[in-house]
Amino acid sequence: MRPPVVRVRVLLAALAAVLVLPTVPAAAAPPRHHPGHQRPGHQQPVVPCSRGLVALTFDDGPLDSVTPRLVRVLQRLGVPATFFMVGSRVAEHPELVRLVDRAGFAIGNHTWAHSDLTTQTPAQVRHALVTTRRALLDAGVQPTDLARPPYGAIDDAARRVLADLGLVPVLWTIDSRDWTGLTPRQIRGRVVDAVRPHRTNVVLQHDGVANSPATLAALPEEVATLRRRGYCFASLDEGGNPTPPVPLASIEADRARITEGDRVGLTVRLDRPTTRDVTIRTTAGTVRVPAGSRSAGLGYRARQDRTDEAPEDVRFDVTGGRGVEPVAGGAVVRVVDDDPAPVVAVDDTTVTASPLLATAAPVHVRLDRSSDRDLPVVVRSALGPVRVTVPAGSRSATGALTVPVGRPSQQVRAVALRADGATATLTVRPPRQTWLEAARAAAAQVRWPTVRLSRLL
Repeated sequence: MRPPVVRVRVLLAALAAVLVLPTVPAAAAPPRHHPGHQRPGHQQPVVPCSRGLVALTFDDGPLDSVTPRLVRVLQRLGVPATFFMVGSRVAEHPELVRLVDRAGFAIGNHTWAHSDLTTQTPAQVRHALVTTRRALLDAGVQPTDLARPPYGAIDDAARRVLADLGLVPVLWTIDSRDWTGLTPRQIRGRVVDAVRPHRTNVVLQHDGVANSPATLAALPEEVATLRRRGYCFASLDEGGNPTPPVPLASIEADRARITEGDRVGLTVRLDRPTTRDVTIRTTAGTVRVPAGSRSAGLGYRARQDRTDEAPEDVRFDVTGGRGVEPVAGGAVVRVVDDDPAPVVAVDDTTVTASPLLATAAPVHVRLDRSSDRDLPVVVRSALGPVRVTVPAGSRSATGALTVPVGRPSQQVRAVALRADGATATLTVRPPRQTWLEAARAAAAQVRWPTVRLSRLL
């Protein structure tokens, strides 16, 4: 038997538990998850480009031991970049400048000797920028109008000089601090941890400092990690801002041949994802491709009619859009007509033969529906065949048979033969008598008296 003190303690503990229990979440209730987080074990793939853009920039080059290797890595990774070059190094290695330019990367001005612009007179600032631009032109490239002040140091006086020269100052939002001697892993960590969704992400790295090999080693995993997180890599536009990729848009059909009245599925594809919704115009209609996606579908139904038609090739093209470039050449679908051939009818006709000349007897051909092509109809008769061509888009035409001179008085039936068995009768009336023939016939009916000449004498 427990002592009384122990019983009191047990009762107090039980009471405390009852009082506290209502404030504790039930074990069966699952914890709420923030929409931006994935539940453990339920990782969802991130849509490419859905989180924004990252622009890579490299300063202080070109350096013969790093810059060519960096160009190869960027090309292999398919990543755009902007190189801000120091004029004195440009003059020393113009072949490296051309290598960067011909690989498709943008080149900006980083002054002649990497000098702090805020410590110089306007004339010195101008000289540092102008001589660098001249060195780039002498190397055989056309630089951009982007300029990066060394150390990010810029004041109003320097801004005015840049503006007078038509140059746009470009700073950064993420400093890798690769120039301080960080390891590749540290450089990669600083960059990927600093990138923010749907913000301006301009990364500062270097291809012209002693620690640039570490930057080069960090780059592949840096790019891979950011892509896995849903970022795209972008160039800098003329204002120094990351510009979304402009994908090429093409169109394809799921079938090459359909029957009139059928539907064909069309798919508009982008050669790369983009961070913004794009609108694409096609000859079949307009579609929207959401940010991060690379395709959208639409359909086309061939018009059903009652016109006999030859097979028709329908071409679908991308004609334009917002945020895309059309690809030349589209999809071609052959539409085959499923309407029966027109039913042919031939009208009865009557003609009177001429006693002097051959007579043209009209032959009228009718169709129950029009055709988009000339339709030849052969009408055969005792007077010979005649070919009547019904023009495209029409439902009737007229030909002619020749009735010889002096056709006998009996009726003649001409049967028009065709696949559907259309028939008609051509009636030829006997020729009418001329006035001379009528006078001779009348005279032949008159009995003239016989007069002897001897009596008259």
